[in-house]
Amino acid sequence: MRPMRHVLIAIMLLFALPLAAADLPDRPIRIIVPFTPGGTSDIVARVLAEAATPMLPRGAVVENKGGAGGNIGMAEAARGTPDGTVLVQCAFGPCGANPALYANPGYDLQRDFAPVIISGAVRNVMAVRRDLPVQDVAGFIALARARPGALTFGSSGVGASNHLGPELLRSLLGLEMNHVPYRGSAPAITDLIAGRIDIFFDNLPSILPHIRGGAVRALAAASAARIPELPEVPTFGDSGVQGMVIDSWFGFMAPARTPPAAIAALNAAFARALADETVRRRLAELAVTPVGGTPEQMGAHIRTEVARWAEVVRRNNIRAE
Repeated sequence: MRPMRHVLIAIMLLFALPLAAADLPDRPIRIIVPFTPGGTSDIVARVLAEAATPMLPRGAVVENKGGAGGNIGMAEAARGTPDGTVLVQCAFGPCGANPALYANPGYDLQRDFAPVIISGAVRNVMAVRRDLPVQDVAGFIALARARPGALTFGSSGVGASNHLGPELLRSLLGLEMNHVPYRGSAPAITDLIAGRIDIFFDNLPSILPHIRGGAVRALAAASAARIPELPEVPTFGDSGVQGMVIDSWFGFMAPARTPPAAIAALNAAFARALADETVRRRLAELAVTPVGGTPEQMGAHIRTEVARWAEVVRRNNIRAE
């Protein structure tokens, strides 16, 4: 009976696809990625666009519209036709921190967009230069308190997760550290390896090879549980610091007033893409954890993120302009 049940489920799904696709216009889905090509956000969007293409009337194409921390692409997507043919790749910055960082980002998350689905999350790791004389988080805290203002942390830009992560740590523990912004993670990692900065919080995909190669040292994972790729590295919670869970996440939003039926069809298509084993293996190679869920769950997550990072931005008097 079990094989027959699987066949019936497969047939039901097969017939469900045309019904879902019927709620979308017979045109390609345009996915705006508000960052330059090559980053994790861009790669994740392309992997899912390819996987979802067979389930969409005319497939999906990715367009990169980088600039202003993601604001330019978000603003363009907000002006898109609300018919199910326009999506924007949401991420930590434009859908979490930017509303507090910018006086006028050019869009309003609640007014201008409708959530579709959270596609994945990437863990963050606190790494230090390999000759920093500390072995764990407790040692780092002791050093930072003994040398207030002497330690430096890099970021890929104001408002990025690798900027606000250290700002959150600094405010939680009352530490004094200096921020050194870069134009991207790569130059910050280069300077961390060279010893020109002391600390760098980064997404796992870009920092992992340097940790494994011994060029830098991981002190803590900014996640709720230990990272499978670095099981020996404790979380901040393991190290006695609570509240330091910082996930960089991705998802799709559509322009506001996109019909609910179109939102449901898009959610179904990308949920099936996320369930595909080939896609899950590809995301695992990128150290991305698939998420999924409903549009309502994505909306709740965004509201939580916006409130959380607005408090960090306010407390530390951070502005991107």
